[in-house]
Amino acid sequence: MEPLEIFNAKYRKKKITNIIISIATVLMGIFSVHFIFMHDADGVFTFRWLTVDGTIFATVLTAIAVVVNIVEFEKYTELTKNFIYLIRLSSAVTEGIIFIVVMISQLPFFEDHMIIDRLDMLFMHVIIPILTIASFIYNDSPIGKFRFRWIFAGNAYALIYTIVILSLIELGPISQDMVPYFFLDIRSTGVAFVLGIAAIIFCIGMGLCYVFVELNRKVYWRTLSIK
Repeated sequence: MEPLEIFNAKYRKKKITNIIISIATVLMGIFSVHFIFMHDADGVFTFRWLTVDGTIFATVLTAIAVVVNIVEFEKYTELTKNFIYLIRLSSAVTEGIIFIVVMISQLPFFEDHMIIDRLDMLFMHVIIPILTIASFIYNDSPIGKFRFRWIFAGNAYALIYTIVILSLIELGPISQDMVPYFFLDIRSTGVAFVLGIAAIIFCIGMGLCYVFVELNRKVYWRTLSIK
């Protein structure tokens, strides 16, 4: 087989694999959000949770990625330009933060553990984050070396979520007993504590952003090597 044929075969295999993974992620995301909305009886307040909103965010972006990948598969050309790459990075970082927070919550010295033994929760808290991160690293065409400004794209969702939730808490639509996470309870913990936690989460997002971009650069072309 000629080198170009080998490359094309690997390219098509990569795209088919990612399309399957992405479709599975979208279906799990739709199922999870619908299930929790219908069964947890919180109504619109279901959407106060970072994991629920993050799942919606990742599901929408992954659906876009499916369309992009199908076109790439058919046209043998990469469409993953800066905008698509950065929103995919943002999705991966968001899911990475969710996964880390959920895993930390499982430690024995925390009284409240985020649920992972219910199917919708397992999807949102574990499987969708892993698939989203793996999909980005394995599939998205790199757009160059890591740039510091990409940190803000990677953390965009977490920042927007924090600002919106804190505003809703402060203005009253979300009462104190409905605050989704203790570290966002600005009335009880104070502004300094909330800002400190936000800074820690931002630093975690910054680290994830750098690691995901560098892994993507190393893994993407290696999987297409004809050697």
